[in-house]
Amino acid sequence: MAHYWASCAGGLQFALVKELENLEGTSIIPGIDTYGGVQFRTTSPLQKVAELRSADNVYAFLSHEKNIPVDKEVGVAFMQSLASKIDWGPVMQLHKQWQEAEETCSTSRTSDPLLTMNGITNTDQTCEVTQMSFRVTGNRICMNMKKHGYTSMDVAVSNRLNPVYAVLKKKKKFCAAAIGDGIHELHGWPADMRSYNVEVLAWIIDDELLLLLALIYSGNKKNTTNLQNSSKIDEPHSNHASEEQELGGEQANLTKKKGRVDRPSRADAQLYSRRPYRKALVHTSLKPSTAYGILQLADVQPGDIVLDPMCGCGTIPLEASDWLGSRIMGLGGDFINTAIEASRVNSVAGESAGPCDIVQWDASMLPLRTASVDRVICDMPFGNRCGNHKVREVLCPRVVKQVVRVLRPGSGVAVLMAQSKTMKEEIVVNQKAYLSLQQHFYVHMEGLKVDVFVVHRTTEAAPTQQIVKPSKKMVKRKRDGQFIKPSSPEIA
Repeated sequence: MAHYWASCAGGLQFALVKELENLEGTSIIPGIDTYGGVQFRTTSPLQKVAELRSADNVYAFLSHEKNIPVDKEVGVAFMQSLASKIDWGPVMQLHKQWQEAEETCSTSRTSDPLLTMNGITNTDQTCEVTQMSFRVTGNRICMNMKKHGYTSMDVAVSNRLNPVYAVLKKKKKFCAAAIGDGIHELHGWPADMRSYNVEVLAWIIDDELLLLLALIYSGNKKNTTNLQNSSKIDEPHSNHASEEQELGGEQANLTKKKGRVDRPSRADAQLYSRRPYRKALVHTSLKPSTAYGILQLADVQPGDIVLDPMCGCGTIPLEASDWLGSRIMGLGGDFINTAIEASRVNSVAGESAGPCDIVQWDASMLPLRTASVDRVICDMPFGNRCGNHKVREVLCPRVVKQVVRVLRPGSGVAVLMAQSKTMKEEIVVNQKAYLSLQQHFYVHMEGLKVDVFVVHRTTEAAPTQQIVKPSKKMVKRKRDGQFIKPSSPEIA
């Protein structure tokens, strides 16, 4: 049985567990609760594993260690010895199977596996690989302890394998890298930070260590377009060069080594990057796997209208339409021009099985009929890249009032993600007559702790729609270098 680790946003493991329970020949292995993900063994073919919608990515499982030493000398020595304790045979066999399944290789030509799976071909690369190379990527988090005695580079990168790190060692920035040295001594593979065949990931949280081996490569090429802060929009079916170009910055020209393949970017080396609609992004685009997880909380039924009033690049409504097809109707909207443009690019590029409409509007004044929506699923803005938090503290409660109005009484369900101090008070106190709080928990997203509220609409009739006149400050909000005036709401 193949031994995997599937990663997801912390707090949404329930959706991944549910999928794995329906995967034939799969047994879930409990015991690792610190990390966002699930450990499992399965006899299902890897093509079925690659179809997991709730997983950010899947990795070959190497090792999980508890109570690791946090002192520098003892900890480095401990981690250097780990490579010799791992049974590499089944792991490398699984790695080989994934690469054979993803690559289309002839005697002299090959396609980059990730680009091929995303519908982009590249026939300029040779399939000859002169020797195996590797890198170790380390990531440390201190949650319940002050600090570790070593750095992530001490864990991951070998000074002896790369002359750059020998120079840094003299400056007392890095010491001998534990795991990288152990793998090099065991297999004799040289380290390569850019063009590599094997990537080992070392995730340390407090005194726990999780070792994994990547099955989908990462690197420096990009298959998605970031439309934030750009006036130019690439068409979804444009040529290869335009799809790889990231607007707002030029693609770095990497030195190609003979017999090796430059890997796609880390963002494209994920399971969710294979979604057909994921072509254009904005700065804070939600992961499709996270969108799928919160869709499970809404209990979407056939015939439902699924609304995201602050959709960004359209991930939530497009994921609903891609997953459930013509059984539901997806509807998304946003106030920002670049977000609307990205959503429309994705809605055309995805060719999803179900209908999905994108509209530009102000989420605090939705142009929708009262009691016309079955499900509202919204990832409200949070974090430093989503504007002023004081503005969000005012905006989010206004959006909740609109959610109350458009949801169908008695059957409507809303799942709201936010990082707002006023959200719980708005739901539990101010909207108590109209919303019933069913669940409140936290999801860990990119290092941020985000509230998730699952609410049911009561049978109480919605309050009368109130037209709020925008203040001068709101009217003159600067977006993408332009002053945008909100249009008058059209309530049918």
